[in-house]
Amino acid sequence: MGSFYLLSQNTATPTLREVMDLAFVENEKKSYSLFGVFSSLILRMEKQNTLKRQQSNTLKHATCMRHLKAFVKAHLNISDISFNRINRSFIDEFEMYLKTECGNGHNSTMKLLQIFKKVYRRAVDNRWTSHNVFAGKRLTYKDVDIEVLTDAEITALKEINLQKPYLDKTRQLFLFCIHTGLAYTDMQHLQRKHIEFSPASGQHIIRKKREKTEVEFILPLFHPARNLLNIWLPNWEESAAETLLAPRISNQKFNAYLKELFALLSIQKKISSHSGRHSFATTLALENGVPIESVSKMLGHSKISQTQKYAKVTTLKIERETRELFNLLK
Repeated sequence: MGSFYLLSQNTATPTLREVMDLAFVENEKKSYSLFGVFSSLILRMEKQNTLKRQQSNTLKHATCMRHLKAFVKAHLNISDISFNRINRSFIDEFEMYLKTECGNGHNSTMKLLQIFKKVYRRAVDNRWTSHNVFAGKRLTYKDVDIEVLTDAEITALKEINLQKPYLDKTRQLFLFCIHTGLAYTDMQHLQRKHIEFSPASGQHIIRKKREKTEVEFILPLFHPARNLLNIWLPNWEESAAETLLAPRISNQKFNAYLKELFALLSIQKKISSHSGRHSFATTLALENGVPIESVSKMLGHSKISQTQKYAKVTTLKIERETRELFNLLK
């Protein structure tokens, strides 16, 4: 009944073959249905994608297909759907399904719809469907403000007396992110070979490609971060090139422990592992006069525009940079 109902929404009268094909899809059968094409695409990605960021992209595609399958089964009671039977209402209802029943935020929903659109575009390009229902459908993203710590809050984080070892470990890792601008995954993959000594400056620098984008970043190993390395591995400079420098922790536990840690500090901010990276860019770098071009390179951004969106222009920075103008206009 679900197959017949779906097919009957189109102006063409559904045939018995169409109803049977949608209701009883054979896994081995060559199919230009949504999940037939989607499955083939994921299989090809699994064979070709070997880099970690590529594997992450494959996982996102698999997640999108899983949500689509659940949606089609729950709302239409069928196991697959032909591209020619997908209409604008289908897309809008799937968007609502992602936001409500799946609990996705707006931007996460847009990313999943973008993957769906990509797969659907293959059907349009190959003329497996006579229309493009995504035409006119705008996939927009909202700017997300990630909380950053002030100088006073960073100091409080350093000075708090912690009795639980796992919270102290979390504190140290987060402070390392704050003083390097490293994202969680780059911090966890940091190896001895990524730290070089510069004879010209007499300093160590971190030089590494980001796990997410493979864009190289370069930044000095500032003293607070170096002090943490000395705690974790006292002889880290003599360690083998492949030695991992930061203590191991899962991202899930890291974020959970951060919530517990900041509850003890009575800091009412929505803190995540990425907040350390933002705090480095904003509170430590930009507010202290580091040019945005240098901040962009230290963060591993390929475009300045990424850094402009990433780092907040705070009241303190505005006051500092307009101080001379303020005196001039007295």
